[in-house]
This record gives sequence, C-alpha cells and structure tokens, in this order.
Amino acid sequence: MTQAIEEFGPDLAEAIPETFDVCGDCGTPTIQLSSHTCPDSDTVDEPTREDLNARIDNDSYPAQETVLVIETTGQRSYAYHETNENDNPLCPVNHDGLKELARTEAQRQRYAPCQFCHRIRDANQEVTGQ
Repeated sequence: MTQAIEEFGPDLAEAIPETFDVCGDCGTPTIQLSSHTCPDSDTVDEPTREDLNARIDNDSYPAQETVLVIETTGQRSYAYHETNENDNPLCPVNHDGLKELARTEAQRQRYAPCQFCHRIRDANQEVTGQ
C-alpha cells in the first residue's frame, strides 16, 4: 500500500474527490470535467473609466518600471502590460506595435494595468518569493 509523505504533494484525501466522480450506477471512476469557458467580446463589457482609475490607484508595482502600451492608429487601447526579463509582455498580447513607457507615464496617459499581466506577476512572486 502506497502512503503519501505529509510534507510533499497534495492531500490525496481531498485531491482525489475533487478530481474524480464515481458513477452511481456501476461505480466506475470518471474524471470531473471543467465547465470553464473564456470570456469573449460579446459577453464582457469594456471597463468603465471608473474601473480603469481604480486599477491605476491600486497598482502597487514600482512607478519607474518599464511597461508596454499598444501604439494604435484607431481603436484606443486602455491597458499597459508588464514585462519579463527580456522586455517582452508577460501576457500573450498579440500585437506588434508595442511602445515602452515608464509606469507613471502610462498612467498619466490614462492607461491602466493589464489584469492578466498582474495575475501572472503575482503568481510568479508567490512561487519565487521575489
């Protein structure tokens, strides 16, 4: 019989029921399927100026760090993107025309933090402790 070492890995007593269902008719274990769907432009409203201002006010990262904004020729972009160690965006923003700005300058121009970049950066900090 295999026993889990307490210091390593998930608590299997919780992980197994969260991952598997058992058929009530025959007892066969089945994997629980997620019902996740990604939001799309038809189901998600654009953020209001109030939402964007709140994001700017709550941005706790250093003011002089470099962020990226999309240089647009028509449609207004409203988010700035965090960079990795290679000065590439943290999130998979799919755009060629990215311009570097200091965070404070991006905020002065009314850009707000990309929520996906912040989630990635926060998760990286939790893992690395930096």
